Amino acid sequence: MSQYPPPGQFPPPGQFPPPSQFPPPGRPAYWQESPKRKGLAITALVLGILGLVSCWTIVGGYLFAVLAIIFAVIALVKARAGTIGGTGFAIAGSILGVLTIVITTVLAIAYYSFFVESGIQDFLDCVSNAGDDQSAIERCEREWNQQFDDRFGITPTPAPLPR
Repeated sequence: MSQYPPPGQFPPPGQFPPPSQFPPPGRPAYWQESPKRKGLAITALVLGILGLVSCWTIVGGYLFAVLAIIFAVIALVKARAGTIGGTGFAIAGSILGVLTIVITTVLAIAYYSFFVESGIQDFLDCVSNAGDDQSAIERCEREWNQQFDDRFGITPTPAPLPR
């Protein structure tokens, strides 16, 4: 007589089969896949978010965006090979990285245009040519303030000093 009941029947209450390493015949084995690691993909996503948040600093935007894309590509390659999970996180990180590069480039162009348009480059050239001559530096500052006021209708004045 077998120590197990036929498939589909259970032993009477109080009678349990001896513990075994394998399930009885006719019953499916329980198998669970170990969870796949998602660290690279989550890193790509976090770097993409950081890039988007810091894109106004230009350097931070480019740095985080490039790192997000690199980590996302590595995560996608490993996910395709089946060694890690987190494909969605990696795709989101790469999209955020590319979006950050686009936004940072637009901001860099806007910053440069303002830099040239406001005459700061002319001011820096004038100060550079003035050397250590304090009166020439003050003349450069007065000229730049006048040009800035003429172009934008705003007179840049320094904040009052605390007393």
